[in-house]
Amino acid sequence: MKRLGLYLALGVLLSGSVAFAQDDYPDPANDPLEPMNRGVFWFNDQVDIYLLEPVAQFYDDNVHHSIKEGVGNFFSNLRFPERLLGDLVSLKFTQALETSSRFLVNTTVGFGGIFDIATEAGMADHRNDLGLALAYHGVPDGPYLVLPFLGPSNVRDGMGTLADLVIDPLSLLPLTNATSDSADPTLYGLRALRILNKRADLLDAVETGKESAVDYYLFLQSAYNQYRRGQLYDGNPPDEDEGKTVTAKEQYKAKQRRLDAALIAEHDLQPSEYASENFYQ
Repeated sequence: MKRLGLYLALGVLLSGSVAFAQDDYPDPANDPLEPMNRGVFWFNDQVDIYLLEPVAQFYDDNVHHSIKEGVGNFFSNLRFPERLLGDLVSLKFTQALETSSRFLVNTTVGFGGIFDIATEAGMADHRNDLGLALAYHGVPDGPYLVLPFLGPSNVRDGMGTLADLVIDPLSLLPLTNATSDSADPTLYGLRALRILNKRADLLDAVETGKESAVDYYLFLQSAYNQYRRGQLYDGNPPDEDEGKTVTAKEQYKAKQRRLDAALIAEHDLQPSEYASENFYQ
């Protein structure tokens, strides 16, 4: 990914611990595995640059917007089991009922979810998952992780993602009565379409982030953490605890995150454009 080296010298600043008030420098991300994460991040970026982005650009140029919107609605509707499980584990039974009602309306009146009738009718879209449910019960997020192909995550959300993949309707397709000769091509075709449609939807957002962010690795990390924290607290996260300190290296990263936050505001970007759903899920 394109990265600017404006603050490279700051990356090798003092190794000692220098204290700064947290209201000046946000609490740094829990990223003890950064060298490994950056390696995986580089791999994911190469896959995106040389495979996903060119194909997604061709798809975006040749497929009508209404079709892409319908495809996106269809796959969003298929995430019902993941969202329902998150609601139930979180003990949010009213929300689980609303999630089920959305699925019922969109699957029937919306022709399998192609049309998002539920949103038009004013029904809330609760994008819950098992990772958020575990956080709701106090399970700590653990170290930040960049997963191969899947992108930004952490230990807790990674465990949730594995469970969500197991109950993904596309993962259950081979268990149906369909023969492998028909089930496998259908499964791979649907997965490819889901990835392609999502990546096409993010073309402009990713391009802007890559061209403008000081460090795109930290940009995505910050966007992911902001988005997940906002989801956990329904868009109103509490202030971080005061009194913590950061090292000089963390000060540098905090400064980059502030620059990236300003970039998001300047271009009216939403962290969810980068972090709400990865391309592969």
